[in-house]
Amino acid sequence: MNINDMVLVSIDDHIIENHDTFKNHFPESMKDQAPKLVKHPDNPVIDAWVFQGVPVGNAGLSSVASWPKEEWGMDPVSLAEMRPGTYDIHQRVRDMNANGVLAGMN
Repeated sequence: MNINDMVLVSIDDHIIENHDTFKNHFPESMKDQAPKLVKHPDNPVIDAWVFQGVPVGNAGLSSVASWPKEEWGMDPVSLAEMRPGTYDIHQRVRDMNANGVLAGMN
């Protein structure tokens, strides 16, 4: 097989929702119920999703794209520590193009 004939498809992208996903895509009548990305009340370094007033998780738990394997763990804990292609669709397409990836699915 010629390497130029290969089509790469990513099947495990580890993408996360952008901070404004729910704000921009919830019906107006339900926006007050939409999950929100906020600084965690117990640790303001961490970005956490809040749903119905309850923090429900770390925003970047498995978003370690471009990090050396020895640094993998529970970090990153905020969008500022993540590669933008993890949460921004335009940056994601740029990363995919740089890596020769035609499509991704999760």
